Amino acid sequence: MALSCGAKCAKGVLITFNLVFWLSGCALIAFGIFILIEEEKTTLFRLLQVDENYAHLQYLAFAFIGIGGLVFIVGFFGCCGAMQENKCMLVAYFIFLFIILGCELSVGVLAIVFQEKGTYELEDKFKETLKTKYGLDAPITKAIDLAQTKFECCGVRDGGDYADSSWKKKNEEKNVSPTCCVLRNAGQPNSYTDPQPLNESMCQKEDGMNMRFRHQSGCKIKLEEYLKEESMIFLGLGCIVAALEIFGMIFSICLCKEI
Repeated sequence: MALSCGAKCAKGVLITFNLVFWLSGCALIAFGIFILIEEEKTTLFRLLQVDENYAHLQYLAFAFIGIGGLVFIVGFFGCCGAMQENKCMLVAYFIFLFIILGCELSVGVLAIVFQEKGTYELEDKFKETLKTKYGLDAPITKAIDLAQTKFECCGVRDGGDYADSSWKKKNEEKNVSPTCCVLRNAGQPNSYTDPQPLNESMCQKEDGMNMRFRHQSGCKIKLEEYLKEESMIFLGLGCIVAALEIFGMIFSICLCKEI
């Protein structure tokens, strides 16, 4: 049966959309992998873990890889269904898109819940981590040093958080970690592993005397801001893919009615 002008248009648009779907699926997979392997992110995520294994953003990255794989595969049904004008494949395409959209909504809700939970628990967990693990646990020490250097902060709320830490007991002559200090090599990629304080003796002095040489704000707020910024990137990508899926569902229905 010859297709109407509207159906031909829907077919062309659907084929084009599925090419975009394939690309978006690849983008989701690539973004998820990047989040999991990029050194700075994986280091900072140690301070944002919701359990013993991963931070909630890393769980989102796994979800993005899975959803990206599904989008890539489902795009095949839509493209083949449109090119062959196969109603069964178009129906299967619509159903799969609906399922993926539902999965994305579920992941989105869980992401919001985990973010709120992580933000609520961040201060207590961070304080306990700094108190018991800083200077003893190499990965955690690296994460805190990176946070303090990257965000120009000190401790959880301020440098006083080091007072009763295990690190302080081993370094009684110091009040805060060197990465709390204003660094002469700030901005360099590995300044957190080789901190060079502008004036360490002034940095280590009591409150009120170190204003120009020690970071004054705590890292808790900075980490919360970082978490929100990273979450917004996930949300933005998720919304773009969801919008594409909705358009794909609409055009698959339009084409299916004309076949």
